[in-house]
Amino acid sequence: MIDLKALTAEQRAALKAQLEAEDKAEKDRVQNEREAYKQLVDQTVQNAVAKLQNLSSEMERLKEEVFTEFATLIKTKNELFKTKSDRQSDTFTTADGTMSITLGNRVNEGWDDTVEAGIEKVKAYLKTLAKDENSAELVQVVMGLLAKDRKGALKANKVLELEKLAATSRDAEFIDGINIIKAAYRPVPTCQFIQVTLKDEEGKERKLPLSLSAM
Repeated sequence: MIDLKALTAEQRAALKAQLEAEDKAEKDRVQNEREAYKQLVDQTVQNAVAKLQNLSSEMERLKEEVFTEFATLIKTKNELFKTKSDRQSDTFTTADGTMSITLGNRVNEGWDDTVEAGIEKVKAYLKTLAKDENSAELVQVVMGLLAKDRKGALKANKVLELEKLAATSRDAEFIDGINIIKAAYRPVPTCQFIQVTLKDEEGKERKLPLSLSAM
């Protein structure tokens, strides 16, 4: 231990200067390492982004190429089998069943504001059916088909189920309500997708990872 009281003024000044120099040197070292770290981050990010930009461009090119190649097959299928061309997706499978590819468009459910009028008409009709406990439970099940998802939208496939019930009921108000709902349907395409399924020697299926998160 150094007895500061035993030091002369010059010695204390020298010691103070030494301590300050060491403190400054340590701060400079930390600052330099932080600056070097920032430069390393910049370099690493720039290199990674450049590689991923190339990958993204190549994936985009291949996606467009695959859709172009299958456009002829889809057209031919529609002509040969007299099918409609307004499907959201098409699946093609090899003869041995080991490979299949699905191409299509992802769609978000969408409805205009007139859908509420149709819903109210349908609900009003359904309430007239709840005459006893059993029929009331049935009505609740059917009402569930009108339930909206977490995004506040109806599911189009459930409305189609209600349409079958409406046709069976032959009730004009019920049918009109369903027709209003159908007319309010405004699907919004979000993106095109490609999905590939492969089967191994044991017949087990696996999806070919085509996104970074799936790899």
